[in-house]
Amino acid sequence: MLENLTMNINLRQLRTFMAIAEQGTFSAAGRAIGLSHSAVSLHVKALEEELGVMLIDRAYRPPVLTERGLAFVDCCRRMRDVMDEIAALTDEADLIGSINAGVVPSAMVDLVPPALAALKQAHPRLKVRIHTGLSGELAGGVRNAELDIAIVTVPLRPLDGLDIREIASEPLFIIVPESAPDVPVGELLRMQPFVWFSRKTWAGQQIEQLLLRDGIIVRDDMEVDSLIAIEALVAHGLGVSIVPHRPDARPFASNIRCAPFGVPQHVRKLAMLERPKNPKRRLTDALFDALKKTPDGNFR
Repeated sequence: MLENLTMNINLRQLRTFMAIAEQGTFSAAGRAIGLSHSAVSLHVKALEEELGVMLIDRAYRPPVLTERGLAFVDCCRRMRDVMDEIAALTDEADLIGSINAGVVPSAMVDLVPPALAALKQAHPRLKVRIHTGLSGELAGGVRNAELDIAIVTVPLRPLDGLDIREIASEPLFIIVPESAPDVPVGELLRMQPFVWFSRKTWAGQQIEQLLLRDGIIVRDDMEVDSLIAIEALVAHGLGVSIVPHRPDARPFASNIRCAPFGVPQHVRKLAMLERPKNPKRRLTDALFDALKKTPDGNFR
């Protein structure tokens, strides 16, 4: 069966079918790829005859994909990605293909978007699919080949079997509400309720370890996994916290006071994880370079 599919299904037919799925009608698909309505119909008919299943239910207006048709679209997209990667092997200048990237949510605010924009402008045929999650989950996704790379907080312990390339350094700041008592910010860590950056995250675990190392005992109050949410809670006078903050990021709200955490100031480092001998290394190298070129992407 596989031999027959290889011989009788061509890439133009697959491209036509994907256009129908993306455009919604035969006519719109034809306009998108430069084919007539009748040519689109012939491609679909040839696919259905070869596969022996109905891919499109023509009883509806406009026609809709059947359950088998929806599954076939997913297969076509995977095949398209593979063909793009094959094409990239022959092109030294342009990058073609796809990267499945896991990113911790905190890096999606100021670090990753400008890097992706620059990369897309330089290589418009390179696709980067983003999945967000906790550092530990994303590292597991890279290890299991579910993700090509992950952008995470540098772990406290080495990760066997994964390459780690450091991207950026984010200083850690103590943040307190403007309404807090007029005493040194460090003292407020012990006096006020403390809002934890979730200790399920590697960044939260790092902050907890640094507090313990410095002998600072805080008053546990809340624990959330969003830096934006932490800032909002602090701004409304609900506690104090310690958060990473990129030098080029938007400033803290005007009703928040901040001070460096630690002397010298502690930092949270971000890194790219990937499997050794990653076949997509040429693509991931380009993403890494774009991330390093974001404002203040170098280490302090």
